[in-house]
Amino acid sequence: MHLLTGVNMMSKELVLVSADEDKMVRVPLKDIDGWRPASPQHTWIAPDEETVYVATDAIPPFNASIVVLHLNGVSWDAGTADVELRQIVPLDVAGTPSDMPNLKQTSPNQPIMPWTRPLYTQTHGPTFLPRSKFTYVTHYTDDRVRGFKIKHDGTLEQRVLYSDRALTRQTHGVNFNAKGTVGLGVGYDYDIGEVRVYRPDRHTGKVQATHTITLGTEAEYGAFAHYAAWLDNRFAYIGAMQAGSTSRTPLGATVVGPSVWLIDTELDTAERVIGPTRTAGGAGMFRSPSDVTVAKGKLYVAEEDSWGPQGESPFDYGRDGYISVWDIQNRAEPRFVKRLRPGRELPADFRNAHTATAMFDEDSVFVSSFVSDHLIRIDTRTDKVAKVYDARDGLSMFHGEFAAGRNR
Repeated sequence: MHLLTGVNMMSKELVLVSADEDKMVRVPLKDIDGWRPASPQHTWIAPDEETVYVATDAIPPFNASIVVLHLNGVSWDAGTADVELRQIVPLDVAGTPSDMPNLKQTSPNQPIMPWTRPLYTQTHGPTFLPRSKFTYVTHYTDDRVRGFKIKHDGTLEQRVLYSDRALTRQTHGVNFNAKGTVGLGVGYDYDIGEVRVYRPDRHTGKVQATHTITLGTEAEYGAFAHYAAWLDNRFAYIGAMQAGSTSRTPLGATVVGPSVWLIDTELDTAERVIGPTRTAGGAGMFRSPSDVTVAKGKLYVAEEDSWGPQGESPFDYGRDGYISVWDIQNRAEPRFVKRLRPGRELPADFRNAHTATAMFDEDSVFVSSFVSDHLIRIDTRTDKVAKVYDARDGLSMFHGEFAAGRNR
């Protein structure tokens, strides 16, 4: 299992990457027979490396859907792929409005960024339920979780449309442990200071959010998580991005800032194991932890400059981006190893580390930035950058990557 998939959101291409050969193939989606004009957002690939799913958004004039593609073959040297469209699964019609709560800025440390208030349905957080034939997506723009049975040819049959407003709003994916017995739903919005615990049924595909685990206390908490990364079937890490309070922060409560939390799903506890730091060399979160992944006994954190500089345009964000590496021999006390920095270990123009993805064999971790058009491969043996893809390789708002063999 060596394939990584993603999309170029701007140029509307399917992107295939070979982690073994450090080669990339881009397939214009419009050139695939049967493709309908759409706005691609996320991909996920089956373990057989033959079926690729592409989620699209309801940004007018496009419909939200899942497109099922089959890879008949990839010629890495020629830079081409034979891709067949097998199914278009409709989700929402163009212009379906999102359902994001109203809030206001109350702290200079925490602007309300335009990218956090999308107007239309977006489909995010695709996952597979291990030891089953089911896959799931979430509409983080409202409160819906969708589950599909995967047929023998990779096509999908919807079996689940689940929502429980208090427990499912603004969920960015339900990430399952390797046994497929527990899922963690992360809240991708301001002041969601909890993770939701799901119980799946591997035979029917049904899921239910049963309770929450608070990231701290009601008076002091972490909030705004992107993904969960499991260490084993009991413990997981979650990065909390929010930097300060908003109008939804309870009176007298404090948001702890960029941090990483250890979740124990047996004791239903969350312990802050990495707190903020004010310096790039500090042993903490220098920028917001947009994503976390685990490989070879280490935690890799994509640190994203998410919020924009104080006193300037709220659209001005992504001025820099970092990748931090932590030894997790003691999972409750991660030890800071290094931070990869723009202009040093990373390209000088690298900004906004958004997603971190470990390959199935854990020999490589990929970190992407759709802001600066970068995809970075880190060799986990050395924790050095082994390959850089950028706009010169054809990246154009690259996003939504997924590694074959992984659950998310």
